[in-house]
Amino acid sequence: MVRKAPKRPIRTSLLSLCAKDPLARAFIGSGFRARLDGLAEADKREVEMGFRTGAAVAVLTAIGLGLPSAAAVADDTEEIRDLRQQMNEMRQRLHELETEQAETKQEVEETRDNAVLSKGSEPGRFRLPGTDTEVEIGGYIKADFIFDTNESVGDLFVTELLTTGAADDEQRFRAHARQSRLRFKTFTPTDLGEVTTHLEGDFFGNGGNEVFSNSHSFRLRHATATVGGLRIGQYWTNFMPIESYPATVDFQGPAGIPFIRQAQLRYTHDLSERWTLSGSVENSEFSGRDAIGAFSESTERKNDDFGINAGLDQAPDITAATTYSDDWGLVKLSGVGRYLGSPNDQGDDAFGWGVNLSGNTEPWTDGILRGSLTYGDGVGRYILNGSGQDGFVDANGDVQTIEAYGATLQVGHNLTNDVQVLLAYGRYEAMDTFRPGDLDNTNSVHATLFWNPIDFVTFGTEVIWGNREDANGDSDDNVRLQQSVQVSF
Repeated sequence: MVRKAPKRPIRTSLLSLCAKDPLARAFIGSGFRARLDGLAEADKREVEMGFRTGAAVAVLTAIGLGLPSAAAVADDTEEIRDLRQQMNEMRQRLHELETEQAETKQEVEETRDNAVLSKGSEPGRFRLPGTDTEVEIGGYIKADFIFDTNESVGDLFVTELLTTGAADDEQRFRAHARQSRLRFKTFTPTDLGEVTTHLEGDFFGNGGNEVFSNSHSFRLRHATATVGGLRIGQYWTNFMPIESYPATVDFQGPAGIPFIRQAQLRYTHDLSERWTLSGSVENSEFSGRDAIGAFSESTERKNDDFGINAGLDQAPDITAATTYSDDWGLVKLSGVGRYLGSPNDQGDDAFGWGVNLSGNTEPWTDGILRGSLTYGDGVGRYILNGSGQDGFVDANGDVQTIEAYGATLQVGHNLTNDVQVLLAYGRYEAMDTFRPGDLDNTNSVHATLFWNPIDFVTFGTEVIWGNREDANGDSDDNVRLQQSVQVSF
């Protein structure tokens, strides 16, 4: 009787297979299970199914290895090759699944980043989803409480609106929040440099009543885009000394200082770290009058001192400015040239011009000094109190430019990091007058106290005096007490 060789147990056969083939040993080991744990469930089942198929082949091969014959050895070698091939295929598939899963994870993260707002490069900015553009939103809420002791001149202390030659009016109280402001800025990197935009407005537009809602229209202040030294859109005129503008609770500010926002194309060039040169082409607007009164935009004459005739403008205003800044402060010299067309086709046109010198410095520790001096002929519209005083149209239709000057000075001191006191004086004078009731000069004084109990809250208290004097000698004045609370964001 021939004795049969005993069959090797399946476990022994698998161990023998692993001993013969390092690939099988690595594939069946713990590293394979760890890689499976990193896959999604569907992919894991796919790999495990392939592994079981390979294991089944290995088991069957092991069972068939009961006889140590040459045929059995050949069959065993063939099965090992087949199993090796299957394991190579499963290893390749496992690698593909791991790669696909990593790519999917990256896509999910990128999609998530592009779908939500993220922090910008500067405090207070955020990045728009899916872009390189950063946005900054700011502004403030401001409430003003006004008491006029002699005559109401509106929400702004406009001295040229004082009534002369008449009995004094009664005292008035007024509260409003029209100066509240909203501002949007964007910052986008480009091959030409960073492109910035600035859109800003407040509520000093038309409309509103105090009976029910105290509504007031939103008005445009700034709408500009800049790249490098180029600026286009509506902004402060290049002629204006914005760097040395006095700080007051009253939104109008002192008399005699240039003040205009208008559409323009401006270029600023840095001559050095401290010295800049700028030029602009800006919106033109003739603001004059004749013996009847001022001109309106529709060229109809109005019987008041604030007329504008947009139909007369034939050329833009041209400005140029140079600014020098140092550790001690800043000084700026600016000029404007204007073509003033006559409303009469047979009349002579005129050329208007103006110059401004301004600056600011710290004259002593924690001290404040700001000043501005403006002079010109036909420059009226560019000075805060000069509306309607660019020129006078005589009986022949000729434009007679009005010579005028304005001066402003403010001194102050920072008592502490939170408290500041200021005193400002301003004067405007029209040196050419044509009617008895024409404005000859106006003056203002602002005594101001600012208190910042916390960084974004400002309390302001101010006492204002102002007067108006006409060409015939009539005059009037007023004293205003104003309190404000401003909360910035």
